[in-house]
Amino acid sequence: MTFSRRILSVQPSPTLALNAKAVQLAKQGHNVLNFAVGEPDYPTAPIVVERAIESLRAGRTRYTPAGGGPELRQAIVDKLQRDNGLTFSPSQIVVGAGAKEILFHTFLSLLNDGDEVILTAPCWVSYADQIRAAGGVPVFVPVPENGGMPSVDVIDQYATQKTRLFVLNSPNNPAGYILNEGELKTLGAYLHQKSWWVISDEIYEYMSFDVSHTSLLKVWPELAQKFILINGMSKAFAMTGWRVGYCAAPDDVAAMVRSLQSHSSTCVPGFIEDASVVALKAGRPLMEKDIAKLKARRDIAIKHMKTLGGFKFLYPQGAYYIFIDIRAHLKDGDTSLKFSNQLLQEKHLALAPGEAFGAPGFLRLSYATDEATIIEGLNRLHKALFP
Repeated sequence: MTFSRRILSVQPSPTLALNAKAVQLAKQGHNVLNFAVGEPDYPTAPIVVERAIESLRAGRTRYTPAGGGPELRQAIVDKLQRDNGLTFSPSQIVVGAGAKEILFHTFLSLLNDGDEVILTAPCWVSYADQIRAAGGVPVFVPVPENGGMPSVDVIDQYATQKTRLFVLNSPNNPAGYILNEGELKTLGAYLHQKSWWVISDEIYEYMSFDVSHTSLLKVWPELAQKFILINGMSKAFAMTGWRVGYCAAPDDVAAMVRSLQSHSSTCVPGFIEDASVVALKAGRPLMEKDIAKLKARRDIAIKHMKTLGGFKFLYPQGAYYIFIDIRAHLKDGDTSLKFSNQLLQEKHLALAPGEAFGAPGFLRLSYATDEATIIEGLNRLHKALFP
């Protein structure tokens, strides 16, 4: 008996695996502080929940169109115009079971065996394994010493004749950097010269604290025929468990992704579509207080790290993570993965290892939790780094 070589190359999500270990230890009675999973600790807005309940009672429990119903796709079109200054038609919008699924189906639609995809480290954990499952080859551009995205000159050193796609994630998970308009202009000019597809993952757009989020397509509209925007409801509206993501893409790409949707998860449930429409129409103002709370937690975490002293990290302008550099604390042969497991077992502290993000020697801390937990978690981490 044999198995798919593509799927054998895929590893389980390390952040979800670490979270499972942390939950298990907590069930055993340990005081585990879990900073591993990227999930807001505040609830979905009540008006969104109430709309879902109303819709359920109205009988919206049957199949909806693959790729999203017309009202939801129009709400996404309106959101992209209002928030991002981007013009799409409903036919260019595809909705699925989370941005993760939409990304996976986009890679499947665009890649052939051996096609290379440029990823600038650090980057989200699932990009590389989704690319491998689609038959592609992830190519990591290393983390710059000063953080942020590598320059186009450095990126170009990793381009080959097999390069077919470039992935941008701003605001970035896990580093929290946000490309400003000048950086986007430089990147856009470079990508405009290439025959590559461009995927722009903008899932954290509302979590932009120090620099306003701008879509690359707004700065370089000439990229439109090869540009796929990815977004969703999970982060912006604290709807992680609702599983709603979408892409905005050229018509031919959207048609392929929609076709895949029809053969996989089929559709988003009608009552969830209705709730999502309410959230999208309300927009960022619906979550403004919670977003301000995240920024305050970011500031508290950084202030406490500076008070404790000795920490080295990439300064986050958005999202809700701090990427901490522990390379100087690792002994010969040690890895951040090993250190992360030791933290969980010995300090009951869960932080995601840098290997998961293409950046060995780092730890990702999610500050989407309360102030007391942040302070105690950093105290435990400091003791582990400076025994």
